[in-house]
Formats: sequence, structure tokens, C-alpha cells
Amino acid sequence: MFSLVQLQSFQAVFTHGTTVRAAQVTGRSQSQVSADLRAIEAQLGRPLFRREGGRLVPTQAAEQVFERAARVFEAHQNLARLGLGRGDDQVLTFGAPRSLSMTLLPRLARDLRRQFPNLSIALKFGRYPELVEAVAEGRMDQAIVKLPVNDWRLRILPMVDVPLVVVMRADDPLTALERVGPEDIGGRHLIRTSENAPSWQAVVAAFRQTARTPYSRISVEGVGPICRLVSEGEGLAVVNRLMAADYAGGLNLRMRVFIPETWESFAIIQSASAMQGLTMSDVHDVLRQSLSWQDRPSDS
Repeated sequence: MFSLVQLQSFQAVFTHGTTVRAAQVTGRSQSQVSADLRAIEAQLGRPLFRREGGRLVPTQAAEQVFERAARVFEAHQNLARLGLGRGDDQVLTFGAPRSLSMTLLPRLARDLRRQFPNLSIALKFGRYPELVEAVAEGRMDQAIVKLPVNDWRLRILPMVDVPLVVVMRADDPLTALERVGPEDIGGRHLIRTSENAPSWQAVVAAFRQTARTPYSRISVEGVGPICRLVSEGEGLAVVNRLMAADYAGGLNLRMRVFIPETWESFAIIQSASAMQGLTMSDVHDVLRQSLSWQDRPSDS
């Protein structure tokens, strides 16, 4: 029978591809990690990895062990988190894009603390690639990221799909419309995040279909400042609803679905080798309450 420590070493190698990195993640020595792999291989009677280009590539046997180990670690997590409601202190390091730093994330921290009184929370913010890498390397427990994410080192739990919306002032004539597209925006000034942002690329593509070019002279990092500029009369903005909802409500702005409809998907990610603390399902269940605005009309 394999011990949890041996399975942890195995899963870390499976996830990170080297015994050196697995040792760093698990806090064990490289020789201990290698010994754990040999012990599992001896019991199985089959090799778990083959070396290719300086990395350890999983065999079919490793794939089977990894699938079963994931169930073991999930069960272990469920047992470990029972103490969160009693006297056992645990820490959750959670990451998200900076646009959620003043809206969804404070509510998440509040609601998690109410459900798990002995949980300590560290909130971190960054760009999506930074969040993915931090979780994959074990420097962050979980994070909210935009899909798609293709990293075999991660577990991924889809969270919510949200449409792109046009954000405008409450007195804008476009509020009379249920949906707003390039023909409606015309020559209006649009505030964007960056030229390469998916939301702006969707706007450019939509305008191209109508033989028009979107007009923009302001680029801002962060949906919060963008919504503030909209409230100051600097133009309109097309952003995803998850980022804009709270800012729009606080600034008395209105949102209308952008057409042609474009949806963006978000998920919670966690390292595939994680075996302690809250599960993604724990956080997902709490987030459902914080995402209740999804059921409101688009001008809320």
C-alpha cells in the first residue's frame, strides 16, 4: 500500500516533470522523492516515468495511478477541512485579476470567513498568466482565471460564463436599447483595456463585419478606472460583465449586452498536487452567493 507521502511525491513529479521541482514543492529532498517513486514502482512492478529531454514523462501506469491518487487527495482534503469550523487554523492564498480586488474578492473573503471562522486568507492579484503559473508552482492555493487554460499541472473547475456588455451613463440614449452593437455605437468614443485584450478584439471583429472601425483614444488597465471614465462622460466601454457589474452599480452606470454576443468563461484553478486545505468546490459554493447579480436585469 502506498503512503500519502509517497503519493504526494509521485503527484508532484507527475505535475512538475522533475524530481528537483517536486522536492521543492513537497518540502522533501530530491533523494527522498526519488525513493518514494522507486517504492511505488516496486509495488506496481511497472515504471511510472520515462526520461525525455531532461523531463520525466508519465507512462500509462502513471496516468492510472494519478487518477486514483486524485481521489485519495480529494478525500484527504475533505477530512482536513472539517477542522476549519473548529480549532484548526488553515491558510488560503487566493488570487484573482486586479479588476476584482475591490468587488468580488472582498465579498468572497468575508463569506469564507463566516463559513470557516478559523481560516486565514491571503488575497493576491495579478495578470492571468501570472496567476496560472503561481498556482501551478504551488505559490498560490487557488485563483480565478479566464478560460481557456491548458496546463496539465492544474485542476480546473468552471465557475461562470458572462457576456460582454456595453457600459454607459444612466442618461445615455442607448439605455433605451436591450442590446447594443456597432451600428448603434457609430462614431462614439470607446475606452478600452488594451489592443490585445479579448474584449477589444471582439469589438474590432464586430465592427469589421459592418465595414466600420471603432474609435478609441484612451487605453486603461483595469475595469474599475474604465467605468470611472465612463461616468465622467469620456465615452463608452465594452467589457465583460463579471468585472463591470459592481463598478457599474456603484457609479450609477447602465449595462447592455454587446452584439454580436460574445461570452467569456471563468474558472477556479488549483494545483493538481494539492492535498490540504479548502477544495475548489468549497470556494465555488461560496462564490455562488457573491455572483447572485447574474440573475439581475442587465441595467442593474
